[in-house]
Amino acid sequence: MARRLILLLLALTACTGGPEREREAAEAILDSHRATLQALGAPAPAPRPRAAAPNPGYPHHAASLLGATPEAVRAALGEPTLRRSEGPAQVWLYSGGGCQLDIVLYAGASGPRVAHVQARAGGLAQRSEASCLRDISAQAAHPPPVAPPEPLPVPAPLAEEAGSDA
Repeated sequence: MARRLILLLLALTACTGGPEREREAAEAILDSHRATLQALGAPAPAPRPRAAAPNPGYPHHAASLLGATPEAVRAALGEPTLRRSEGPAQVWLYSGGGCQLDIVLYAGASGPRVAHVQARAGGLAQRSEASCLRDISAQAAHPPPVAPPEPLPVPAPLAEEAGSDA
């Protein structure tokens, strides 16, 4: 029963607001769970250290990027995962945290500007636009380490076949 209540509360909080509200609701649920364990006489798990607040500079809505310059987009989200040209447009794809962000830039009198933005979840996971943008921005701030390429295997020398000296 308690587990269903926790899942219901988490589902409801995911629909109600931004990432700060989601974090506060999750912490309240965990505090309630710890109190229940303590009342039952079970040792409560140690509270986890609070994570640092996310970068408030990331765009909370994809629409806030409309009209932005390529430099402003890179400052907020880092380098795109993929770039391609489609006629007069440049399409940038950002990918991370189970979501993708498509940005379309068109050249104008004052240089290229963002004309279209779309955030979408990848796979079956439901993601809010704000959480998608937060994860992509965080990935830009802390890019995963790039592993060095593995060396190519050295081919073995060919063995001479028997009877080839004929």
